[in-house]
Amino acid sequence: MSRRALLTALLALPLFAACEAPMLGQQEPKMKPKRLQKRIEAIAARAAPARLGVAVEDLTTRQLWTFNGDQAFPMGAAARVPILAAVMAETAAGRLRPEEILPVRDVDLSPPPSAVADAWPGRQTWSVADLEALALHGDTTALDVLTKRIGGPGAVNGWLDVQRIVGVSVDRYRRQIATEARGLASFRADWKGEAAWRRAIDAVPAADRASALGQREIDPRDTATPVGMARLLEAFAFRELNVTPDFDRLLGHDPGHLALALPNGARLVQAAGSAPPDLGVTPGSHALAMVELKDGRRVAFVIFLTRSPADAARREALIADIGRAVLEEF
Repeated sequence: MSRRALLTALLALPLFAACEAPMLGQQEPKMKPKRLQKRIEAIAARAAPARLGVAVEDLTTRQLWTFNGDQAFPMGAAARVPILAAVMAETAAGRLRPEEILPVRDVDLSPPPSAVADAWPGRQTWSVADLEALALHGDTTALDVLTKRIGGPGAVNGWLDVQRIVGVSVDRYRRQIATEARGLASFRADWKGEAAWRRAIDAVPAADRASALGQREIDPRDTATPVGMARLLEAFAFRELNVTPDFDRLLGHDPGHLALALPNGARLVQAAGSAPPDLGVTPGSHALAMVELKDGRRVAFVIFLTRSPADAARREALIADIGRAVLEEF
């Protein structure tokens, strides 16, 4: 069965895990779906004309709540999560060693942010461990080099298929996504660095950039549904991926966003951020997180926001308000 057919079949199933009896030893479901629906609908109205997608799972009860959960959203920098999960699986299987040294060539360079690209050509080799640490902080070249080492985007998708993670698709390298989304040709070494990259973007006529951004919004490649990404976090948490569930290593500790919504005593690991704004809109923002509450319960969050005209502070506030709404309904 194709990925698209499998996704269609799964999305026909009820999304609300709370409709089923909790597994033996689990607590009763805690989230109050009707109240939460109203609160998130109000936040989505504030976010308009941006499109909002949310999936939240109580990992104690497996209760899942979603808003536009079956819609595909461009992953943007959130693609680092499935890629790093695949890298961790390769390491756990013994096929990739942290100390292995990988070369970085001019054709491997990717747009900012990238300390690896900035250091090239002065430095042209990096260990897997160093690249993994940099990729966790959003380094696009580090992520592309790791992706290439484990077999490319197709290999990541193959691994997701084997793990039965439906609704998450990694199809291109970061350097391809970034250039195509701005109407540019293949990335060149003389575009590395923020200033040079900005000059390259500004050289593209505004109409061509607008067309490219619009196409990115409807492109099915390199997208994820909130439900699919939540399923990946769930599988990681419950050791279904044959990887030690180290969320610090998978998500990192990006600031702001859901960190602004934490109750006292809660702990957060979070991959969050936004694409650089262009032509008055921010193509995508995301927050993928695991929150551990003071009583030990864990909640997985997946939030996507696309084509928002809001500034950074307002986008972060919207995501924080989603976090507050969810956690207050426990």
